[in-house]
Amino acid sequence: MTSPKKPTIVVINLGYGNLLSGFPHVTALLWEPENPRPLKFTGALPPAQELDGIYRRWNLIYQALYRRPGWHPRIKIDREDITNVSQVEFSDICQQYLQVINEWLGAEKFRNIDRQLRSHLNQNDEIQLILETDDELVRRLPWHFWDFLSDYPQAEIALSAPEYQRVQKLNRRKQIRILAILGNDNGLDLAEDRQVLSEIADAETVFLVQPSRQEVDQHLWDDRGWDILFFAGHSESEENGNGGLLSINATDKIGISHLKLALKTAISRGLQLAIFNSCQGLSLAAEFADLHIPQIIVMREPVSDRVAHVFLVGFIQAFSRGYSFYLAVRQARERLQGLEDKFPCASWLPIICQNPAELPIVWRQQQPPIKPAFSQGRDRTFWLSSWGIALIILIIRQLGILQGGELKLYDHLMRSRPPEPPDPRIVVVEVTGNDVQSRQEYSISDGTISQVLQQLEPHQPRAIGLTIYRDFPVPPGDAELRTQMQQQDNLFAICSFPRANEPAVRSPDVIPNNRLGFDDVLVDPDGILRRHLFFMRANSDCNTGFSLSFQLARKYLAAENIFPDNQGNQNNPLQLGEAIFKPLGNTHSGAYKNLPTGGWYVMLNYRSFPIARTLTLTQVLQGDFDPNLVKNRIVLIGFTSRVNAKFFSTPHRAGQSPSDQVPGVMVQAQMVSHILSAALDGRALIGVWVWWQEVIWVVVWSMAGSAIALYIGNSDIVMITAIVIAIAILYILCYLLLLQGTWVPLLPPALTLAIAPFLRKFLPPLR
Repeated sequence: MTSPKKPTIVVINLGYGNLLSGFPHVTALLWEPENPRPLKFTGALPPAQELDGIYRRWNLIYQALYRRPGWHPRIKIDREDITNVSQVEFSDICQQYLQVINEWLGAEKFRNIDRQLRSHLNQNDEIQLILETDDELVRRLPWHFWDFLSDYPQAEIALSAPEYQRVQKLNRRKQIRILAILGNDNGLDLAEDRQVLSEIADAETVFLVQPSRQEVDQHLWDDRGWDILFFAGHSESEENGNGGLLSINATDKIGISHLKLALKTAISRGLQLAIFNSCQGLSLAAEFADLHIPQIIVMREPVSDRVAHVFLVGFIQAFSRGYSFYLAVRQARERLQGLEDKFPCASWLPIICQNPAELPIVWRQQQPPIKPAFSQGRDRTFWLSSWGIALIILIIRQLGILQGGELKLYDHLMRSRPPEPPDPRIVVVEVTGNDVQSRQEYSISDGTISQVLQQLEPHQPRAIGLTIYRDFPVPPGDAELRTQMQQQDNLFAICSFPRANEPAVRSPDVIPNNRLGFDDVLVDPDGILRRHLFFMRANSDCNTGFSLSFQLARKYLAAENIFPDNQGNQNNPLQLGEAIFKPLGNTHSGAYKNLPTGGWYVMLNYRSFPIARTLTLTQVLQGDFDPNLVKNRIVLIGFTSRVNAKFFSTPHRAGQSPSDQVPGVMVQAQMVSHILSAALDGRALIGVWVWWQEVIWVVVWSMAGSAIALYIGNSDIVMITAIVIAIAILYILCYLLLLQGTWVPLLPPALTLAIAPFLRKFLPPLR
């Protein structure tokens, strides 16, 4: 990856001259990263007539090799039958070529520059070496085989024209934009190039496939601008040999001069790099230099389709993952050496053409992150404080000290959820204080209950739950009610198990056990009802193991062909339709510590109040109600008067005043709705994590608190602000998870977030 140290820049200007006459005035400027002013060294290069001749022989054989079948060059070549090309001869000429180059660059007159550069450069430095010359033959030499470059693994050479300028640019883009022109693909596979570019996740790439000249021109004028211009396809020389032509489709060819105004505009809007993955690259680069584009990547000689594609893959992968532009080109170029058994000199071809007045392009989104340097002592303190605080909080939690606070926060999150409409499957017949007074009955008589049942039954309720105790007759009308209890198969009655200060309430002796349910509930130590009890072990007083809510829901669901797969097994979950109810553990579940044993229960997922439509006892007795309100519904009958009913505190009404409490019949409606909504609607059930998940959760937030102190602990105001933001994020996550049905710890991680930064701030680094 790119080193955080700035690169060293070396610009070698060959001055006037050529290979036949030599270069008598060569200068080298060296910019060291820490010094804005350059060092300057001078030298000269002698004539190299042999180099001129050997290049021409090398080029003739190379061109002949390119006419062989299977190479698929990205240039238009008239193929001829050539039989005198020898691979061995070409290998020999390559070796001679490289030897002559280094002998020329090792000349005595040039050694001063070589020695001075070596004395100021380190082998691990990233070096951008720019060669300024307008001699076409010198630009075609494989300069990367210079022995000097071989000794510096992070150096790469680029070509430059002797004159260059900086263009004022407007570039405010946050994401790389690539204009990819895929031209004439006769005999080529440009689909592979397209796939490589399209898979860059953090760049916007626009493809022009075999476009017209007008389309290319129009896109170059795009107001948003471009960062990279890419071309792949066939190219060829103009008839006068002064430039290159790009074959943009099967019939049209364009040169740089045809797009000059559009390209100048694109450069002024931020175009930094042109990649010509085709042939005749140096001719194209020379034309582009006049426009002062920052960088160009071209191929020195004709290039095969395979070599062009492999280079593109290597460059894009390295550059987009954080390598500097120069190192990405070097890596991609050197990887081409693996193809040279089939494509000789493949690694010789790619070359950068640089405008020295411009900085190399940077892949904005992929700069390597700057990591703070931690000493070993600070690192140990970080882990010690994070784990230590988390461990202390977890021990305190395990002792049950945090249970009350966690349950209060749970209630708050429950009340913060969006309201839900009443459950349409349930209707409650309230026996209000006015109903009791109007009938002048302290406890509603059996006859009154019988009349209510007679009014309801013709309208075909699916189940009726009587939440009024009938462990002994309450005349008048007890005979009629006993008969109804025996014969009405959708009528369910209640009983109750003995409690600490209250005796058991026996069930009516005439009702069968399969229509009997207990109304016992589990109230937490703070007086809030949060759990839903399904099953208990029957005894002689209350001869049923099923709650009234479970019995009513089971009756309702049977009509939907939904039947439970578990009817009281203590250790197994219960599946009903879409829902799987998993019982809470008998000792530790979520915030609960030391839960009482016995009973099968889950967290009660309350709906908003009111839970259901209601009718008064008087309305039912007078027939003053819509029959459709009862048909195929569960009807619950119970007291709502303060004198007769049991009242309970719930998370939705968790205050201490009596007005904050709800009557038992409404609690039973909540429990019935809890089962039906989960089984039929897929409504979320509230579950908890296993112990090790909660431990990880608390430790992670403790580490976040320590990290706040580590990174921004120098400012108390900023640190406190960060803590508040972190706790807010924690709260939002807990809230969202509860909406999905998972109750995760909120108070323990909040405490670690609040404590860890201050403790971490004052802990000295360990040695």
